[in-house]
Amino acid sequence: MKRKNKGFSMVEIIIVIAIMAILAAALTPQLIKYVKKSRRTRDIDSANEICKAYERAAVPMSDTADDGDDDSDGDGILTSVFRYDTNFNDPPTDIEDYVYIELGDIPDIATYKDYYWYVEYKKENGHVSKVAVSPDTTGSNLIEVYPDSNTYLEQGTN
Repeated sequence: MKRKNKGFSMVEIIIVIAIMAILAAALTPQLIKYVKKSRRTRDIDSANEICKAYERAAVPMSDTADDGDDDSDGDGILTSVFRYDTNFNDPPTDIEDYVYIELGDIPDIATYKDYYWYVEYKKENGHVSKVAVSPDTTGSNLIEVYPDSNTYLEQGTN
């Protein structure tokens, strides 16, 4: 009597599982690298959105009262630091409020979850010179996202 084999042997199953484990181990570092790069790309897009929102907000700000920012060094460059929310004045008198309105929401930082956006801009024309992220509001350990986004994108993706 001939016996029909209706399944896989235990050895065949173990070999398939071993091959899958080797492939997964080889692909995992590459997948992690892609995830980091996509988070950094999202941060760069967010920084560009913030920059554009500042430039749009500069127009209504020129028609409003002084927002009280101190420009003691006289170079006209002011700094805003904010995380995900803001307090609105009614009507808004701070450029940050206009930026918040323009964006609809301050984008979060995908790569560094607890960091603050750090924005340097000229008050006269709203031109943004730098968008960076920092772990605190003092501006220490700044990681520039805009305009030097290539360096930011390459950081930590090797």
